[in-house]
Amino acid sequence: MVMNNRPLKRARRNRVTADLHDFLTFPAESPGGGGPFRETVKAFLARHARLTSPPSLFPSLLTWQTAFRVGDLVDGPDLSPLVVALDVVEEDVTRSSASVYCNQCRVVGWSNHPVCRKRYHFIIRANGSPSDGFQKLCSRCGNSLQLSESRCKWCDFVLTTDDLAEWVYSQFEDSSHLLHGVVHSNGYGHLLRVNGKEGGSQTLTGTHVMNFWDRLCTSLSVRKVSVMDVSRKYGTEYRLLHAITKGHSWYGNWGYEFGNGSYGLTSETYRQVVETLSRVPLDQILFHGRGPRTSLQAAISFYKSLSNSELLTLKDLFSFLLRLLQESNMATSESVSTVKRDLGGCPSSRVLCAWSRNDVEELQESMIKVLTAASGETKWVARHTLKGVMCKRASPELLDYSLKHLGGKLASNCMMVQARCSPSSYDVEFR
Repeated sequence: MVMNNRPLKRARRNRVTADLHDFLTFPAESPGGGGPFRETVKAFLARHARLTSPPSLFPSLLTWQTAFRVGDLVDGPDLSPLVVALDVVEEDVTRSSASVYCNQCRVVGWSNHPVCRKRYHFIIRANGSPSDGFQKLCSRCGNSLQLSESRCKWCDFVLTTDDLAEWVYSQFEDSSHLLHGVVHSNGYGHLLRVNGKEGGSQTLTGTHVMNFWDRLCTSLSVRKVSVMDVSRKYGTEYRLLHAITKGHSWYGNWGYEFGNGSYGLTSETYRQVVETLSRVPLDQILFHGRGPRTSLQAAISFYKSLSNSELLTLKDLFSFLLRLLQESNMATSESVSTVKRDLGGCPSSRVLCAWSRNDVEELQESMIKVLTAASGETKWVARHTLKGVMCKRASPELLDYSLKHLGGKLASNCMMVQARCSPSSYDVEFR
């Protein structure tokens, strides 16, 4: 049992935050001098955390909490620093109502490890508020109660120790946590939950949470951590999407490697599959002979037309798509002047250095004349058609750049060029 001399008290919203550690950089060093996890975690709790539930309340559980400020971000009208809380639950499995055996250890293949008496849960809740970490709802009236309160002050309902313990154990299964990791006292652990902004976080991204978890594990001398990669992003299996573009899963950014696969999938087989998918040429997918073009082929052609660089393989295509999504997300949170880049990933100023502004404007004026002449017959002109008409006027690079910035240009008759994605062919069209 880890104890310190700090008194039990309720967390308050308006607390002094000047001396709080920065979530984005903490911890910088090991609190236990580089010893085993069972010693470093005790030193960490004694140094940085405070006990939020008395030992007599839950004999098998001790709840600790430490708060952090998130960089220089502020919260509320008083511009107070944004605070996020880390709850640490010390669980004595020999006195717990749960099974002493770890299901995650069984899945990952660590069943041969001796059963550890204690395991530590590290939890960052979705709301992130220090005061909300030890509040529960009354089962009768639904009002919030402090964890240390045994009677509801609203409806006078008496809460038993079993009710409180059941609520605490239910928190281990909550899928809304931004972070939930559990580490046995032998130093082996499991990363059970990571949620970023797509998972409900208001400020912390998944990368922020993983960076913190990685530093924490290093500081506490955690020996090995397993994770079951079920991450999804943009409606797809992110472990596959990231592996095609980067050669490893998203967790591989922090050193996680392929462990056990389903149906006897080995590490070598996984590596070969990733390499094979990454090298699939797009020409094989785009070839359609004399038949009509499918929607998939039209979509690939559309994104190929948007890229400055040539997209040859699936890896090139998905890397470009992820870059587009990243720039789109940046544009929603930052001013247009700081994030406006061309779709190939290079700043516009670097592209313009190859030609003068007059070259671009003259070519676009010629394109506008073609659109004006074609407006009487067909209202919309496909991008590849317009590029084919102008192919002898300029280099392919200058044509691509001019077409990307053609939408919104004013013609001599005060008409504006419009651009759209064709609903039938998925090509960019102008008029």
